Amino acid sequence: MSEMTINNQYLRLIVNPERGMSVTAFLARRGDDWLAVMPDTRKKASDLDSASFLMMPYSNRVEDGRFAFEGKKYQLAHAEKHAIHGDVRSRSWRTIEVTPDSIRCGFESTSFSDINWPWPFTAEVEYRLEGDILSSRLLLRNRGDSAMPAGLGWHPYFNRKITREGESVILCLKVGAVYPDADNTRIPSGPPRPLTPEEDFSESKPLDPDYFLDTCFQGYDGNGSIAWPESGIKVSFNCSPVCTHLVMYNPPGKPYFAIEPVTNANNGVNIYSRGEPGSGIVILKPGETLRAEFNLRVETE
Repeated sequence: MSEMTINNQYLRLIVNPERGMSVTAFLARRGDDWLAVMPDTRKKASDLDSASFLMMPYSNRVEDGRFAFEGKKYQLAHAEKHAIHGDVRSRSWRTIEVTPDSIRCGFESTSFSDINWPWPFTAEVEYRLEGDILSSRLLLRNRGDSAMPAGLGWHPYFNRKITREGESVILCLKVGAVYPDADNTRIPSGPPRPLTPEEDFSESKPLDPDYFLDTCFQGYDGNGSIAWPESGIKVSFNCSPVCTHLVMYNPPGKPYFAIEPVTNANNGVNIYSRGEPGSGIVILKPGETLRAEFNLRVETE
């Protein structure tokens, strides 16, 4: 494993360019202590291979790995579990620039003969620590000779416990609607519907660790916060307007949950191909670029 660490006096980020530029640990300084905001996946007890990973050239799932675009049909690999989370998270990235508080890496799909996407593409990511803010900037460019449906997103996990087992996690974020999942496949079974009270976090409230969520929301306003009041930690986050969707993953019995800002809906390419509105899919002409930014500010008491 070839991990790289960037630091400042407030934050520490550890990433692995050989495994998709995934984050392996993210810590914040409180007094003399470094506290794990995200799961420290370097520890043997962790059942995660990354604390946060990138999803490109699409986010979440493509039903049966199959979709149509501009009159052509495409079949992706791994259809038995639905093609999922793009195809950059387990691949090696090229280091472009490193400073004590930043790292920038690039990705070229043509470097891999088994890339699971019909169009060639390149990508870049930059992680930068600026005071108490971790900023992440993504770039996705169509390198093919025809238009390409595109999407991207982040998949960060957060610890339920910062300093004490069973401490409350207070969540606040605003979304407009939720995709139904009648078949329990994470593939939308219909158009977005209104939120239930359990799905509505527009006002700050505790995240119930026993309430299962693996849910895609539409109409995300790009902001939010997570607080651990007993530990004196609060994470405020914001992302680019192109990130119109949000996925929440809250697995009971696990010491973590995920809040995932993304551009496209689950199965977005098929929603787009059916002519339904709001898929979040961006059409990139040859040479065009999709850009997005995700910022996390960590406040400590």
